[in-house]
Amino acid sequence: MTLQHSTQSATSILGYGEFELDIESVLREQLPRFFGGMNAALLTQSNVQSLPAGAKGAYLLLHRGVPVYAGKTDSRHGFRDRLNRHWYTLQHRKNLHIGDMTFKAVRVMVFSNFDVEAILISEMRRQAPQNLEWNDSGFGSNDPGRNREGQEPAKFDKDYPIDIQRPLNVIHAGSHNLQALLANVKAELPYLLRYDGRRGANTGRANQQNLLSGVNVTVPAELISMKDFLTLVIKALPGWQATVFPGRVILYCEKQDYQFATRYFR
Repeated sequence: MTLQHSTQSATSILGYGEFELDIESVLREQLPRFFGGMNAALLTQSNVQSLPAGAKGAYLLLHRGVPVYAGKTDSRHGFRDRLNRHWYTLQHRKNLHIGDMTFKAVRVMVFSNFDVEAILISEMRRQAPQNLEWNDSGFGSNDPGRNREGQEPAKFDKDYPIDIQRPLNVIHAGSHNLQALLANVKAELPYLLRYDGRRGANTGRANQQNLLSGVNVTVPAELISMKDFLTLVIKALPGWQATVFPGRVILYCEKQDYQFATRYFR
């Protein structure tokens, strides 16, 4: 363990000295080695739930055994919360199978005053520059918001675009209110579905009426994909458009082309 030793420079006091542990150097030297000596676990809900409740520290995501992302947790979001979110958002992606994802999580007891994530990233990249390609790639980014659809998609979304051909288990056969159905699909999708069916949505009015509340759709008996669902929705909403981007889907009453769109439903 590296120690820092210093004595008082202004006044020498007989029989007195000061030293402090150089925790950052210890983390930089030992934490990547500790991760390297661990076995990885499959990124499944059951494996994530087996981690201690509230435990925080640093973690790695590995794709086919290669470290692709390093992150940290805090007092609000422990390992369970963060890794469950990653498990969820990595579903329904092209070029990516969730069975190829594993994780390693390390509880760091001396934590709050050190940026463990930055230390781990810099040291692992120093040892192997090809490591952690998902860091700084847009993986886990938030929705950029309406009127920012012209932004270039994140590298992660371009490498692993959403797959709208996957079946949606949340949709059941029968007649549904479209407003409620869209809300259920939005809540369960592992990627973003953004829509706004309010009358006067761009006027800033507080008493906006939801245009979708009186619309019903009939879902066929078989499981349907997001592609089938969007086709069904657009048939029920003349003048609307669903636009698929590499990382999300938007649904608005509009007819507009977008530079980075990959598919339209009109």
